[in-house]
Amino acid sequence: MLDLPSYHLDQLMWSAGWVERDECDWRPELEAIVRSPRWVIDGNDASTMELRLARADQVVFLEFSAARCLWRVMRRIWSARGTTRPDMAPDCPERFDAGFLWYVATWHNRPRKRIERALAGHEDKVLYIRSPREPERWLASLSPR
Repeated sequence: MLDLPSYHLDQLMWSAGWVERDECDWRPELEAIVRSPRWVIDGNDASTMELRLARADQVVFLEFSAARCLWRVMRRIWSARGTTRPDMAPDCPERFDAGFLWYVATWHNRPRKRIERALAGHEDKVLYIRSPREPERWLASLSPR
């Protein structure tokens, strides 16, 4: 809708077969993306948040309950099992992963706190989305550049 190039951190951070890449290998790619004039980046990696925040006009923080997130992850696992999502690195098929489910279930405890610390000082850029209908309303309120 906004005609912005979009990037997914999962595509940078993972390689085929769910092998996590070393940050020193993918961070230069992210730095090049962030230096470009226009972009949307999907992902919540706290270690690169400051890099992205320095150039971001807006941060969209999806603030859904753990129960809703777990339900959506389970639905995604079931409906896309064995296939690789377009926002994922190649050859990383959807699968059941207890560790990832635990991460989602406990996200509000530790990972969220790291993200909130990283966002400190950038509150004026943060838009909190708290319901599934809010993104549609927000996008409808925007006009393409």
